[in-house]
Amino acid sequence: MELLLIKSHRYVSGYIPGSNLGMNILTQLLTKKGYQVEMFQGYAKEALDYVIAVMETENKPKIIGFYCDFNNVHWVKTFAQEVKKRYPEVTLLAGGPQTSGMDAQFLKQTAIEAACIGEGEETIVELMDYFIKGKGSLHAIQGIVYLDETETLVETPPRKPPEELDDIPWPDITLTNDYKYYRLLPILTGRGCPFGCTFCYEGANAKRVRRHSVPSLMTEIRQNFERDPAINYINFLDDTFTLDHKRVNQICQEITEIRQDYDFVWFASAHISTIDKHREMAGNLAKAGLKKIFFGLESGSDEVLKSYNKKITRKMAVDVIEHCVDSGIHGISGNIIIGGPHETRDTIKESEDLIMELLYRAPGQFETAYFSFLPYPKTPITLNPEKFGMSIYEDLIDCCNEDIPLSRTKELDFTDLINIRLQANKRLQNEMRKIYFDGKIPEAVILDSYRLGRQYGVFTRWNDYVYKNIPIDDAYWKMRASDEYVRSDQLGKNAEAAIVHRTFELWLYTDVSGEKPQIFDQELDEIDYTLLKLCNGKLSQKEILQQGKLKLDPQGKNADFYRQAQQALNKMEGHKWLLYRKP
Repeated sequence: MELLLIKSHRYVSGYIPGSNLGMNILTQLLTKKGYQVEMFQGYAKEALDYVIAVMETENKPKIIGFYCDFNNVHWVKTFAQEVKKRYPEVTLLAGGPQTSGMDAQFLKQTAIEAACIGEGEETIVELMDYFIKGKGSLHAIQGIVYLDETETLVETPPRKPPEELDDIPWPDITLTNDYKYYRLLPILTGRGCPFGCTFCYEGANAKRVRRHSVPSLMTEIRQNFERDPAINYINFLDDTFTLDHKRVNQICQEITEIRQDYDFVWFASAHISTIDKHREMAGNLAKAGLKKIFFGLESGSDEVLKSYNKKITRKMAVDVIEHCVDSGIHGISGNIIIGGPHETRDTIKESEDLIMELLYRAPGQFETAYFSFLPYPKTPITLNPEKFGMSIYEDLIDCCNEDIPLSRTKELDFTDLINIRLQANKRLQNEMRKIYFDGKIPEAVILDSYRLGRQYGVFTRWNDYVYKNIPIDDAYWKMRASDEYVRSDQLGKNAEAAIVHRTFELWLYTDVSGEKPQIFDQELDEIDYTLLKLCNGKLSQKEILQQGKLKLDPQGKNADFYRQAQQALNKMEGHKWLLYRKP
């Protein structure tokens, strides 16, 4: 093997090693050039064990290339050092978004011989030709950094990114973790972003937008479904899928046709301004099966948004998200950054006010979380933070997993920002629960969340933050979403013959240590508990009432028993303890 490409991260709660389409594409490209290439994605310990195992085989790699992003840069340093110590004969390379920030010290410490800056399809071929075939020289390869004989950092001229994306091989998704575990099809339809957000490397550097043609894109999607019809969720990875409204509408038409043959839904990211300008897009996306859309909201403060160069306003965000709900898009997600340009307690309050407004305008559909500002390399803010009223905690960057602040502003320091973020996320989750308990979320929205999650793997924070944390309610909605169980008011004339089923196991949630049985904070009368035990999914409502009467009123002295028993069943159904299965 000539090359082993590795993407690995340390394990942190909530992180799942996902697809790396760039690394995958390089694998396909180099294979076509005659090189033997393999790729590995996994957690840190898994990756190191894999390298140790493969280096003991006859097919051990001559070169190991590390994918390096903001969250794994510290691990890459440790990983590279360990690999070089064990196998000094192996050549080490690096690529990925974080390589643009690599300096001479990093390369010296890791023994990485060259790092690719930017898109690497042409660069990797020249690097392989140099290290494997001895062709050319490093200083002649555009778009890399390396150390010369004096251990001085050399940065070669940037390489112009490829224009014709259709000439580049599509990734083989059978090699990706998303496909292996989730039957998810990740697709990148284009590269580059024209918006120039001051916190984003892509927008600040790769401004020219290049796209796959729609016919090429549709051929790739169809071929993946033909290979595996079990794929049920497409994740379009473009930073802004909605840049060209005519192209989006064409894609929607094509996807609608494909969905006649295959059962799937899809996700995409959008820019608020593009939907605001071309309102028909939202409806077309929904009709074509898009079930979740992401917007980079970043802030609720127009002042901060201007510093980010977002080209949107708070009002625009509210209008567009409300329009997406009205257009039939089930899930709308948007993030908020804390600790950005000129951030104060007042601007953070504006962000929180925006989030609370959106939660109530789209209950059960809009979701978000608060994140700390991340100083990506070579962005306008990172290059000149003082201009934006900020400073960067440079010494903390290597150990960041997005869970601590890496910036401060004139008003807010490390402690302020970490406390504000924790408290804001807690208030967010509490408000979401309140919205649910107050009955603000339509049943149809809740049921759609469960159905989309079960059938297609569509993630929603409403499930994670709210429904799943109320065990009986979670079990209730799962049963309802199966379409096998209904409420009593949906039975019509079949009510007596309907099978009554508890939504939970009695032994899990019933406390019988007091005078009366109790389920959570609800005390059960004798009639409640007796009937609830009979609602075992085997008896009809009529049979439950009859057996309840035999147990509680065997002498027939209570002429009002059946009315009281029906009231008890109705009350327990109101607690989400019971559902009915049609006979």
